[in-house]
Amino acid sequence: MILWLMLLLQEETKTPHYDLRVEKIDAADAGRMLEELHAQLTKHFGSAPAERLKVEVYGTRDGWSAALRRDKQPIPEGAGGYYSPGTKKAYLYVQPTEYFTRQLLLHEATHQFHYLAATGNRDPAAPWYTEGLAEYFGMHNWDGRTLRTGVVPAVTLEDYPEKAAQNLGRIGWNLGGMIEGKLPADRPEAWALIHYLIHNHPKPFAALSKSLDCGAKGRDAWKSVFGNADVAEPLRAWLEKNAQPWRIVWIGWQERGDVIEGAAGTNGAAVLKRSGPSLKAELELRSGELKAGLIFGYRSPDDFAIAQFVGSARVRIVRRSGGGWRILAEKEVPPRERPELHLAHADGRVRVTANGEEIGEFEATGDFGLNVDACRVAFRIR
Repeated sequence: MILWLMLLLQEETKTPHYDLRVEKIDAADAGRMLEELHAQLTKHFGSAPAERLKVEVYGTRDGWSAALRRDKQPIPEGAGGYYSPGTKKAYLYVQPTEYFTRQLLLHEATHQFHYLAATGNRDPAAPWYTEGLAEYFGMHNWDGRTLRTGVVPAVTLEDYPEKAAQNLGRIGWNLGGMIEGKLPADRPEAWALIHYLIHNHPKPFAALSKSLDCGAKGRDAWKSVFGNADVAEPLRAWLEKNAQPWRIVWIGWQERGDVIEGAAGTNGAAVLKRSGPSLKAELELRSGELKAGLIFGYRSPDDFAIAQFVGSARVRIVRRSGGGWRILAEKEVPPRERPELHLAHADGRVRVTANGEEIGEFEATGDFGLNVDACRVAFRIR
């Protein structure tokens, strides 16, 4: 009965290469993105699976688990998705953020394509390679038309560069132990190693990939291609250089094309890890009523201020402290289709300009950031 009801709730779509069933996400959008992925994976592997590819996205973990039981498949502990070599299907369920749901969809679809195109539908002996490659294609920028994979997004909740550096630090940057399988390799550090190799050593990586896909052990495949080379130090430098500039405080943020988009039912916030002397952004309302702006003086989730548009022609300065909100200033400004805010540090104060009109200077020490309140807004950072 439960499975029958789930099937009624699902939306189905067929693309040139995929049979897709989804709940709670846009099937057409997911199908377009998967077709873009298929083209990129075909280029990467040099071939594509002969069969049509089946992907199922469920609205809840319970629905996902029920589907796996229906198909007599294991339910992986702590996972949000699973590619089954037995059914040749990719299964996953909707995650807390739009970005992570798409990342997981790309991740599982990459496993599916990889196994069917390159490994004979068998597990390679090096999990860091299998998972790292799926995360490489999962880390993406999708604007609804163009898919970019193999990128380091400006903002994600998971923050793989930071987590990879932390996890590798805990094992003393012992990549040899990770490659041999003697030390753990979680997804962030697996992603980091694969991303680094693809972009910095593409030909050796292709040889390594072919060896691993043919069943070689991680240590043996690495040694046959890289010998005794240790890439720990260059990888550490690469991670430092490619740190995410933004940190999410309250969820609902993603990079889409050339904008950073925020969407939240109440308040969403993302802040720069290292603020410069100024921050300027153009705001494009995508849904709801405009109530969004730029954060300044951020020191904690309970200590910051916002220069916030309420509609396209009214700006207010709001202070968050002690668990409450206080309006410091409010002003009408000339309206624009896409309102613009500019923050500039000046001797322990921040000057706020909105649509070319100065709002005032306010005492503030701390970081700059972005804010949305019960709406969806794209920020074009200037």
